[in-house]
Amino acid sequence: MATSIDPDLLVKRNAFTKETYRDVYPAIDPTQPELSQAGKVVVITGATRGLGQLGFAASFARANAKALALLGRSAAGLAETEKLVKNINPGIEVYSITVDVTDAAKVAKAFDEIVARFGVPHVLVNNAGTLEAITPMMDSDLESWWNTQEVNVKGTLIATKAFLSKTGTTPVAPTTIINLTSGASMAAPPGIGSYSLSKLAVTKLAEYVQAEYPAVTAISLDPGIVPTDMGLSVPFLAPFIGDTPELVGGTAVWLATGDKTFLSGRYVSVNWDVVELETRKEDITGKELLKICYRS
Repeated sequence: MATSIDPDLLVKRNAFTKETYRDVYPAIDPTQPELSQAGKVVVITGATRGLGQLGFAASFARANAKALALLGRSAAGLAETEKLVKNINPGIEVYSITVDVTDAAKVAKAFDEIVARFGVPHVLVNNAGTLEAITPMMDSDLESWWNTQEVNVKGTLIATKAFLSKTGTTPVAPTTIINLTSGASMAAPPGIGSYSLSKLAVTKLAEYVQAEYPAVTAISLDPGIVPTDMGLSVPFLAPFIGDTPELVGGTAVWLATGDKTFLSGRYVSVNWDVVELETRKEDITGKELLKICYRS
């Protein structure tokens, strides 16, 4: 008899909170008045499809952000995202910029344009990323392996530096950076070594932002396992796919709302109950939880 696989196995194994979710729920519903992003300028990289489009752009539109700046390599993809955003919220301002996040000069220019049009941005979602072909490290193509680092690490760093160059060390308004990480950063899944290491790096990068820019809230967000092109390309994840783009986007909106400094420099999964996270503030900060560290 075949043994069935629990689709929630990985969620349960990595749970930090007693309650877990795989779809949007009231506490992170971006249409809730208490999660309003009114007046905020939100920058989203990798906004042409997948989570950038269906998760982050859609959710911040539902949360009534003042403006969305959409960055991505495909003009056609950005146009589709802009159309989706306008259908959700006709009153929102949207500015699409075709740019490769690994091009520092063009990303810097993009942020100049964003500030000229909307003013200093309040939220940066570092969503742009790639996944190399699934191959054991010794059999992998070096150029492909390193390209993953270029996009996921260098691209995240470039966008972060451009964003911080506009906000400064002491922003006048609450400022949030959300780096897309992965559960793979905390494990060693065979065949995706470059991706795993790149996500470990961006998780640590958020901690560095918190250390050097304490007035900026920087959080690493694990989006779970969503049926995007990237998620569907990893065969061994197929039994566990089940998280929705709305869960990811809603969690990001929640992270960008109010005082979330207790999570700054830390790793957070979309599957965790944010209400319970709030109740564990003192535990999280006092015991230095949700950080990459050595435990004796």
